[in-house]
Amino acid sequence: ELGQTLERMAQTLRDQLPASGSGGRGWIPPGTHPDPRPPDEADVVVVGGGVVGWSVAYWLKVLEGPRRRHGMRVLVVERDPMYSRASTVLSAGGIRQQFSLRENIQMSRFSASFLRDINEYLGVPNEPPIDIQFQPSGYLFLASPQNAAALEATVQFQRDEGVQVTLLSPTQLKEKFPWMNTEDVAVASYGLEDEGWFDPWTLLNAFRRKAIYLGVQSCSGDVRGEGWGRDPPSVPSQVHMPDSLEYQPVACAIVVNAAGAWAGKLLEAEGLPRGLCRPPLPIQPRKRYVFTWHCPNGPGLSCPFLIDTSGAYFRRDGFAGNYLGGMSPPKVSPRGPLRSFTPLFFVGHPQLTLFQEEEPDPSDLSVDHDYFQEQIWPRLARRVPAFESLRVQGSWAGYYDYNTFDQNGVLGPHPRLENLFLAAGFSGHGLQHAPAAGRAVAELVIKGRYETLDLRRLGWDRLVDGEPLEEHGVV
Repeated sequence: ELGQTLERMAQTLRDQLPASGSGGRGWIPPGTHPDPRPPDEADVVVVGGGVVGWSVAYWLKVLEGPRRRHGMRVLVVERDPMYSRASTVLSAGGIRQQFSLRENIQMSRFSASFLRDINEYLGVPNEPPIDIQFQPSGYLFLASPQNAAALEATVQFQRDEGVQVTLLSPTQLKEKFPWMNTEDVAVASYGLEDEGWFDPWTLLNAFRRKAIYLGVQSCSGDVRGEGWGRDPPSVPSQVHMPDSLEYQPVACAIVVNAAGAWAGKLLEAEGLPRGLCRPPLPIQPRKRYVFTWHCPNGPGLSCPFLIDTSGAYFRRDGFAGNYLGGMSPPKVSPRGPLRSFTPLFFVGHPQLTLFQEEEPDPSDLSVDHDYFQEQIWPRLARRVPAFESLRVQGSWAGYYDYNTFDQNGVLGPHPRLENLFLAAGFSGHGLQHAPAAGRAVAELVIKGRYETLDLRRLGWDRLVDGEPLEEHGVV
């Protein structure tokens, strides 16, 4: 049996490699149809082949049911088939229940249940079982004295929503994590269930493999908004071929914008009536760095996913003293950078109107190594003295699909483009909420209403009304 399993794995690898002597020409990424052109027609075109887009496609096929005579024709269009710049595979891979917004908690709880039973949902007959390499470990949010009361109130709200979370005093922190400096910590919240991290690439491939098994088509290309907004206001689809001036019109009934960090840009097409773009979709690419390091005397297997009072975060990366972490750009004021920043409590605070973020240039994914040396390392070493002797091993950069309005996802139909739906703007928690968000959008498309989770507050109305939903747990 082991020999047969190894042979299947070897055959899978052979099927994905270029033919000998081809020099790599003509290689097709797994799950991509060998014909580079998209079909002439589809019922639903999903723009964006990240984990959210493939989740939408998967749930569309699941929810249509077996009784539909010919089946819904779903096409996923991905501009980057190698996923070299995709937010999904460049993330830190975490999932947590500790949010301050009810909808985010509900999506996390749904996703945790989904991942626990992932093979029941995404397993494919005669294929190996899915192992997302889940590492159960609670998130640990640290709060300074000025933010202790806010953390305690947030934890009580989370408990009311069914989250298993506990509060730890500095003494209890030191007993549980003796490697930690608790000098400036007043209280901490620690997740007890359904938190940890997993392999994002495996989850993306699992969604894609099962969706294709169910009949979803995919192609490489760039969907642009030429011709959108004609009478009646609707969204035709034009797929531009990669590295070419050629494009293919795709007649479709519905378009789902799951383009992640570029979701906002998709609605800024030339020729699109400005009246249909009000309010504008406030989603932008924000570059975030992730660094890996080695520290043989660092925290052991009990190491949590730690969110420091300064905004820096880290977790284990496997075993043997390896870690990864990062930090969103610190808030700055006219007097200079803030030395203490707790993202869990400062988001949406009136005093932040005086501050702005020092955002890195998102035009490429180059890494600023000085950022680790000057900003992150001092914060890490203050919290974990053993990290004073850490040794950096690697780094990468990825994109947040950052919602500048309130850092929460935008889900549901566009208020003026009648066949356009959106699933983007999660600002760093799209990976963990993808199973829930994909089902929610699919329910709207097929049934016209939310059934599993009521996510109406995440719709466009708050953008129109100018009423942000505050989420204090953006990392």
